Amino acid sequence: MVGLTAIAVHPERCGRPTDAGLRTGAEQAVAWFAANIDDEGDFLYRYDRDRATDEAGYNDTRHAGVLWSLWQAERLGVEGAGAVAEAGFARVERLLVDTVVGPAVGVGSRLGSGTVGLLVATLDERRLATGRTDLDGLLVDFGHTLAAVVNEDGSVSANIHVVDGPDDSRSPFFTGEVMWALARLHLTFPDEGFDAPALRIRRYLVHDRDDVESPWPPVSDHWGAYAFETMSRWPDAPAMTDADRTWRRRQLGLFSLQVRYESQRVGGVTTLTRGEIALAAGVGTLGEGLGNHLLHALSTDDLESDLDTLVTRADCAAHLLVSRQITENDAAADAEPERSVGAWFRLGDTQMDDQQHALSALLLLEEVRHELRAREAAP
Repeated sequence: MVGLTAIAVHPERCGRPTDAGLRTGAEQAVAWFAANIDDEGDFLYRYDRDRATDEAGYNDTRHAGVLWSLWQAERLGVEGAGAVAEAGFARVERLLVDTVVGPAVGVGSRLGSGTVGLLVATLDERRLATGRTDLDGLLVDFGHTLAAVVNEDGSVSANIHVVDGPDDSRSPFFTGEVMWALARLHLTFPDEGFDAPALRIRRYLVHDRDDVESPWPPVSDHWGAYAFETMSRWPDAPAMTDADRTWRRRQLGLFSLQVRYESQRVGGVTTLTRGEIALAAGVGTLGEGLGNHLLHALSTDDLESDLDTLVTRADCAAHLLVSRQITENDAAADAEPERSVGAWFRLGDTQMDDQQHALSALLLLEEVRHELRAREAAP
């Protein structure tokens, strides 16, 4: 009875944004980053719209994620994104540290392996977007740092101590980030041996991670989805096993359920029963996860789930993002409209990863639509 009541009172509120809506959303997110970067390459980290105040804090893993998304935007034709990413790389250069296992980035004596993973994605995406190879030495060196944080069982050390190297810490997100980075490196530098640690992580992720690390709630792992999609493009792509498919089905179920739940958050009584809307970073990761699994499926024809249902869920995630993004009209009365236009807010706050994950989700779902049209047009 409770379930039936919930469905009756809270129907899904989904839509399908136009192609122009997806592109405009991505362009406005890039414009937000361009308007909110300082002379040292640091982005506005957190902003309170109601008080018109910059909030304290910074996170170098999120900074690296922003740079990756900007290069993704540049590769896919969003004007000016690459220039902003280049400006943001100044922070990376300033905080580059030599550790006992290779270069890493951050502040202090303990640095995150996930930061290095996302910087690998950044530099590799820059290479694809521009054709430039001037940072290949650093890219490969970062790859060797990552290989050193992959343990024999495939688990990933979350922290690298400058003097002592990787420790036994774990992160729910760094596992997928490092796997994806190594997967990308194998595509770009197939003779460097980056495939072996990537495959060790894949086995651990699929078979052991949830049992060993016991994350709760279960991780809806968009970074793992990026990694699986990338591995499917290896010339020596690993075959999908039954365990891989079981993991993917579980992931798709999590992404789909979370999108459906989020679409029911429309204010009023739903605030009491469903809570406030999620962070745009969270909604964006749902779009990223669904987008990557769809690209994987469309390129390999290996998907036992209903394709139309997954596309509908991905469209719904995009709809939620497009409909919640702040426009110039929305920000007209703001004290600092440049801090708001193109951003996503929850309870009056935005953080730079809200823009980052939303941007990547919108761009990925553009790619999904392109692949779907190519599939329909094929004889």
